[in-house]
Amino acid sequence: MIRLKLPGVLLLSLFLLGIASSMGFTSTKTTDSLPANPANDDFNVLTKKLLSGEPVYFYGRDAPKNAQRLIDALHEELGVVIDFNKASTSDIRFIGVVIKPTGGNRYYTAYYIVEGPVDLQKEVMNLQKLSEDVKKLELSYVTSQVFPPGLEISDNWKRVGSISWKRSALVYLGQYAYMEFKADYAYITTTSGQYWYLVQTTHRGRPTTSTIAVKDLETIVDANHPQNTWQQIEDWCPKNNGGPTTIHSHTFAVDNANECSSTPTVSYEASEGYYMKWYDYTGGYESKLDVVHELYKKRIGPDIAWGARFTVEPSAIFSADPSKGGGGKYYLSLDHVAKGTFYVKSPTLAIFPMSPSPIQFHVTVYPWTIANS
Repeated sequence: MIRLKLPGVLLLSLFLLGIASSMGFTSTKTTDSLPANPANDDFNVLTKKLLSGEPVYFYGRDAPKNAQRLIDALHEELGVVIDFNKASTSDIRFIGVVIKPTGGNRYYTAYYIVEGPVDLQKEVMNLQKLSEDVKKLELSYVTSQVFPPGLEISDNWKRVGSISWKRSALVYLGQYAYMEFKADYAYITTTSGQYWYLVQTTHRGRPTTSTIAVKDLETIVDANHPQNTWQQIEDWCPKNNGGPTTIHSHTFAVDNANECSSTPTVSYEASEGYYMKWYDYTGGYESKLDVVHELYKKRIGPDIAWGARFTVEPSAIFSADPSKGGGGKYYLSLDHVAKGTFYVKSPTLAIFPMSPSPIQFHVTVYPWTIANS
């Protein structure tokens, strides 16, 4: 079970899935339908459809290219801008986008990305569920609310968007294991004029058979400091090395927030009967969150947790200072990398590790509006 809690409460996240549709929910076409020319009237219809509150999706081998054209066209409107030109796009087959107006000039933006073979009907249903959740989502709170259960954030934080990424991690003798990743973004402004961003990740290893086990999950969020001099990491979790344990909890502190002091708390736990360890390789000066989690079945004399699913939530707060880096840079520019290693048991009972290609992408996160502008 995984929980993100902040006193007050503004939920920082969407359901684990998010997507976009270029044809509508009844389409059964198996190749991209976006016209080749971005100036084509059909493309304009697509952008208007998204801005009107309808989800859109792209599928097929050209999904990243076509989705990128839509993102580029709406670059000034989206709260979260993903760069598929810098992503590991070799096997992305489905990309969805859902947006919702905020109190500023940027839209709350949710992406849903699927790698590998796509069950189009299933993914479109997932998109429909995400769209419904986003419509119900409260971006500003007068009173505390929780949605979905287990994810909470204080009401002085403003949610910006989310990215959900699902991939088929590996196949061995017809048996599957999956690696999934999600990032949620929220921000506050401070009395010093900075923008502080909370980046909460959800990283999951999901075997589907008792002959595959999660060995470890490595989660990286890189702000590329000092190259990007205006942004840096302020706090992160988990820290140092820890475990074996069943639960981890960390409280962040932002004492100079404009609205009030804010202390978000991130907590997560292993399933009953299992234990986790973590190793913190984070570079504070480089502003690079880098944490490895391992899963075990026994506390003493750890053994392999065959068939068990494992989810962790390494998270961090980054600051963006518009007075640095040439001035005027209030956004957050991040590289996400999610890696996983699984144990596999052969028919001869030999055990060996297998690793899928990492999930990696670049994202830019914007506030709803520029303070005092």
